[in-house]
Amino acid sequence: MNTLIDPRTVDLRLWADSVVFDLEQFGPIGRLENETEWQDWGAGLIGINGISQRNPPSPYQYDDWKEWAIRFYQMFD
Repeated sequence: MNTLIDPRTVDLRLWADSVVFDLEQFGPIGRLENETEWQDWGAGLIGINGISQRNPPSPYQYDDWKEWAIRFYQMFD
């Protein structure tokens, strides 16, 4: 069962807010305050112990947040 909301069904802000809530067991995750900085937010997210061990994709390899979020989402499938 997937822990996260599917990013294909929501906008960036809602998805990021749900990630903060759904992955809080890995530690504190800051909210995405500026949507244009989604890659920096994602880089912080994948650096969290427990998440980083799942070998998450780097957001800097993607131009579209949704493409990265789908790959990230699949790690928890």
